[in-house]
Amino acid sequence: MNRTYISGKDIKHPDGFTLIELLIVIAIIAILAAMLMPALAKAKDKANRIYCLNNLKQWGLAQTMYVDENNQIYPLTKIPAGTPGAPGGYNEDNPTWNDLAYFYGAGQGNSAWFNGLPNYIGSHPLYYYAAVLNNGIALFNNGKSIFQCPSSKLDQTLNVNKNVAFQYGMNSKGLDGLPTNAVLTTAMIKHPSVFVMFSEVRTLISETPYAAPGTTYQQTICSPQCYTTRFSSRHSAGANITFSDGHAAYYKYSYVTYFNGAKPADPGDPDISWSYDGHTVP
Repeated sequence: MNRTYISGKDIKHPDGFTLIELLIVIAIIAILAAMLMPALAKAKDKANRIYCLNNLKQWGLAQTMYVDENNQIYPLTKIPAGTPGAPGGYNEDNPTWNDLAYFYGAGQGNSAWFNGLPNYIGSHPLYYYAAVLNNGIALFNNGKSIFQCPSSKLDQTLNVNKNVAFQYGMNSKGLDGLPTNAVLTTAMIKHPSVFVMFSEVRTLISETPYAAPGTTYQQTICSPQCYTTRFSSRHSAGANITFSDGHAAYYKYSYVTYFNGAKPADPGDPDISWSYDGHTVP
């Protein structure tokens, strides 16, 4: 044992820490951990945001290749409710897995973006999980794919074994003001670098910020199409957008939307256009 001699007397030093010293060390570690946690959370959120941005860039790449092989015609934002032979009770804004399997069996729905684009980027169409892959729905919900954002939290009201929980959507306002049978083509897009093609969509009814809390618009989540009413704020009060020229970028929720007295609406930002010719969507 170590000894120190002071004034002719030897003093014994203990071999370990005292209880007080241990408590002080633990307290310091706890304080440092508390200081680091917000920084680590921000770092994780930023990493998820970048991962999600890459997903949306992939969707942009897929749509570029798709239009090149389809006479410059864009895919559909959804499988329309008016599709001949659509199953009873079908909701184009919230399709079920059974709906996708039904349309696949009928040879329909392949021009919707979520079925028509994935093959261009080495992924699977959504119908594949419902109609082709054994136990595909569970594998989709529990796995990672180009359809899923790592930061998204699904609302508890959703039955993901029944309904498809979309986390990205395609712009549903591109043909605003045109006849319902109009088809969107690349030649129609006035400013490709600002025309929204895809964005993250809300997956939580209680997601905040949200510009119109308490309205029926707040209930619309996990749909295959996007607009300001469905734009997400899950990444530090913002989300990612892909444009028709293929590039993607992050925007704050407050920049993309504003409350017009009834719903989250289009503020008419010059660098974000929801309509084919650039007009502000009502």
